[in-house]
Amino acid sequence: MSKAALDMFTKCLALELATSGVRVNSVNPGTIITDIFQTAGVMGEDPEKFWEMNAAVHPSGRLGTVEEVAEVIAFLASSRASFMSGNITPIDSGRHVVAP
Repeated sequence: MSKAALDMFTKCLALELATSGVRVNSVNPGTIITDIFQTAGVMGEDPEKFWEMNAAVHPSGRLGTVEEVAEVIAFLASSRASFMSGNITPIDSGRHVVAP
């Protein structure tokens, strides 16, 4: 529910700030290879199995990287995206279109 709230917040804020020339966009990453999972204690006994299970739910069969997310954020913040606002951009190899 909190992810849906942030998506709607992005859209509402984009509308509210459009006349001020402020663009508001967000990114929704899939599973990205970072240490947050280990830090949060959700990897369990077998970290390799955790990564494999998560990769399997992404259509590409792999996990994303921090660099891939950063590139999209850099684009959205750049002047090349100057006509984009209110966008929710998934960075998940299509996982968002797969039925749960």
